[in-house]
Amino acid sequence: MEHFFPVLLEEFVSFGFLEKVREKFHFEEEQIAQIREVAEEMLPVLQREAFWVRDVYETAYEKVAMSLGQGVDILQERYSEQGRLLHSYIVEVLAGELLMRGYDAYNRYIAEHTDWHVARYHFPGSEEAFPLEMLPELLQDLTQEITCNAAFCMIPKKSVVFISELTQDETVHCQGICVGCGNAACPNRVKGTQRIKERIADLPLTYGYSRIFGINT
Repeated sequence: MEHFFPVLLEEFVSFGFLEKVREKFHFEEEQIAQIREVAEEMLPVLQREAFWVRDVYETAYEKVAMSLGQGVDILQERYSEQGRLLHSYIVEVLAGELLMRGYDAYNRYIAEHTDWHVARYHFPGSEEAFPLEMLPELLQDLTQEITCNAAFCMIPKKSVVFISELTQDETVHCQGICVGCGNAACPNRVKGTQRIKERIADLPLTYGYSRIFGINT
């Protein structure tokens, strides 16, 4: 088990990273201070708890898990209990962006430390050959730091597990984690933010906040 990619954590509270998050998720310019506030609260937790782990799955395949740790879930829940829903949403988007960057960091790690590179990702539940029911066994083999319940929801919530298909063919390179996945309702992409949207849908929000949460006014 390795600490989560240090370079990514070093960039996590940088203006460049936070500004990209602000623009991508349509926050208003003056909200960069709130995004930074949340990022600075998350960073010590990430430095203590975030990790990734890899192991051989079969020839030319690896099984991999990444997690930001339970502390991020606890922070997000505390914001929600305090009624600070914008801060809770910011945790969601920051965590998602960090994990997305984790895929690219993993790609670079494999290219730099092995004779292979990533051709494609396979996620439990996304293809017939990789059913969701394989998730508990993958977790058991990889780490005891991530578990899943009977509905296959992982704990900590900000965790991902996948099979990476490796190759030495220089004409084949990974085009992105969602290539080949036809599951438009993938819970890894929408579940967290949808849950927050449902909880705030009946609250009076300004136009700017409504845009952030994707709610029509």
